[in-house]
Amino acid sequence: MSFLPLRGVRIVDFCANIAGPFGSMILAQLGADVIKVEPPAGDDSRHYASQAAGVSVVHRYVGAGKRGVVIDLKSPDGVEVALAIIARSDVVLQSMRPGVADRLGIGREAALAQNPDVLYYDVNAFGTGPVGRGRPGYDPLVQAFSGIMEMTGHDDAPPTRCAPSVVDLGTGQWVAMGVLGALLARAKGQDVGTLETSLVDTAFSLVAYQATSARVTGQRPRRAGSGNPIAAPYQCYEAADGYLLLAAPSQKLWEAAARALGAPGLIDEERFATVADRTRNKDALEITITAITLREPTETWIERLSAAGVPAGKVFGLEEAVQTDIAAERGTFVDSDDVPLVRLPWLADGEPLAWQRPAPRLGEHTTEVLAELGYDAERRDELLASGAVAGDPAQSGTAATRI
Repeated sequence: MSFLPLRGVRIVDFCANIAGPFGSMILAQLGADVIKVEPPAGDDSRHYASQAAGVSVVHRYVGAGKRGVVIDLKSPDGVEVALAIIARSDVVLQSMRPGVADRLGIGREAALAQNPDVLYYDVNAFGTGPVGRGRPGYDPLVQAFSGIMEMTGHDDAPPTRCAPSVVDLGTGQWVAMGVLGALLARAKGQDVGTLETSLVDTAFSLVAYQATSARVTGQRPRRAGSGNPIAAPYQCYEAADGYLLLAAPSQKLWEAAARALGAPGLIDEERFATVADRTRNKDALEITITAITLREPTETWIERLSAAGVPAGKVFGLEEAVQTDIAAERGTFVDSDDVPLVRLPWLADGEPLAWQRPAPRLGEHTTEVLAELGYDAERRDELLASGAVAGDPAQSGTAATRI
């Protein structure tokens, strides 16, 4: 099965950590030739704690499908090599703090001077304007800034981070969609030269309707725990042996749920009469439903609620979820370098996308890319000897380690 619409498109990726690299990984799986540029010490993602077979899981994931080169951008010769790659690329991605790429010599103006047709994509934290440009940005900092931490978790708890790196991963998705959109626009004769996405843009997009309400009313969204601020019952409830998620946001589902819980009298209670009433009195509703669900185990309630047509499910730990029949049926994991990685959420003609290649070793493709750029063996050796670039130890006869 071939689903490689970006075959023939070259992208040079100067991004670091997760957001930008996740976006370019998506594009690599769609067939783009992504050249990942790293400093001599390697991208920070190589050094994160969670590892599989001695390699950072984050690097394995966001680096999958790419070729890797090492360039010292503080070296004039290194900048020369970077510009040579840009000259032969269709897209430049970079996530340095505003102004840093310009100082190094690979900013927008330098890139367009080298290649007037290149699409230049700037990924940043808080934008390039005078207020935001100086602010550092990582996923938790932006979650804290955007109000996400103050609307996550339970009442009276301290600010709570949404555990997945939703801002980073969401930004990567916007980057991938932006590149795809720009390439389609260009194919239709629409001139798109630059794109920009900031982490804070993504964060506000994740809380779009709550943000509008907060802007209009001046009120902070109430924390909902496992629930939802727009309907109830729509949250986790404790059973005799664990927790289940009960989702009955509509009037029809609520009435079916009340009957399945063996409490049809709740339907006529004034405080639970409508969706708005139940949402307003959700604390009382939680106490009432929990007093019932504690009487039986999780599976009993799931069977009763499901039989009544009410959505309900067990609350799994991640270590349990990855072993479920659903994960197996969906083919959630596809091996890369003998390590199971979560596939991208597409099935093309019923098949998942295979990983185009494992995440590169540090400098694995440096000499290969230099040769493609036209550097002869003597010049390649000079660049390697000077430290302007670095290659894969395996290519100098020493044992290679995929780090």
